Parts: sequence; C-alpha cells; structure tokens
Amino acid sequence: MKEEFIKYLESIGLTKTLCERIKTIYEFYRDTCPDEITGIFVTDYITEDGSREYENLWFFSKIYAMEAKQFIVKDDFDMTPIKNRIIYWKIQKKDYDFKKATEKSRLYLEFGLDTGIAGVFKASKENCDYLKDIILKYVLPNLKK
Repeated sequence: MKEEFIKYLESIGLTKTLCERIKTIYEFYRDTCPDEITGIFVTDYITEDGSREYENLWFFSKIYAMEAKQFIVKDDFDMTPIKNRIIYWKIQKKDYDFKKATEKSRLYLEFGLDTGIAGVFKASKENCDYLKDIILKYVLPNLKK
C-alpha cells in the first residue's frame, strides 16, 4: 500500500489491526481495478458518547470510485466509473471553514451519478481536510458537462 495512504490512516487514528485490514482491501482493489489507485478515504463520525466510529472505506482512481461498506466487519465491495458521471453534489458542514479542521469540525458530502448510484461521505475532526481534498480532486472535476 502507498506510504501516503498509511500516513493518512495513522493521522485519523486507525489502529495497526485496522490498517492491516485496509491493506488487504487495497490489494483486492489494486488487483481488480484497471486503473492506478490514487486516493483513499475512510468515512467516520463521532457518536453521542464522544467516541469515533469508522464506517466505509473508499479508494479512487482517475476513472473509478471503489467502496468497501462497513469494512471493519464485512466484505462488501463495489466499484463504479465516476469520470464525468457526477450530476449532483451536496455538502453540509459544521464548524469547518474549508481551510483547517478543528476538533469540532464535521463535513458531509453526498454525490449522485448519472447511473443513479450515489456516494455518501462523513468526516470529523482532521478527516474534514482529507474529505475536502477528495471533493477537489475527484468530485468537482468529474461533474458531467
């Protein structure tokens, strides 16, 4: 797995065990995706008791988005082309200025494809900065013209 992916996973507090799980999922997608995987994102949210929950794992290439749903407890994988296929996006934010995340920052992204498929992303704390990068690198450039 790419060093930058490992640094990202460590920066959002994932354990070595979860990083190993993600590595095996990355290897699956690396072997099945015909394009180079260039992006990674883990959806997360803060529960009412203040703990952090990790939900879904995403990988991106120039052409594809790949999701491992509830990756901690399931093997539920899918992949779809996103290149010039996004027809809708929605962003909600709380205590986030799109510059620097804080402990209170929250960011939500939803996008829809012309195929009817949708993607949903949640981010808390420092992960908001990474979700912003996903929006700028993979969502906005792939809006259908």
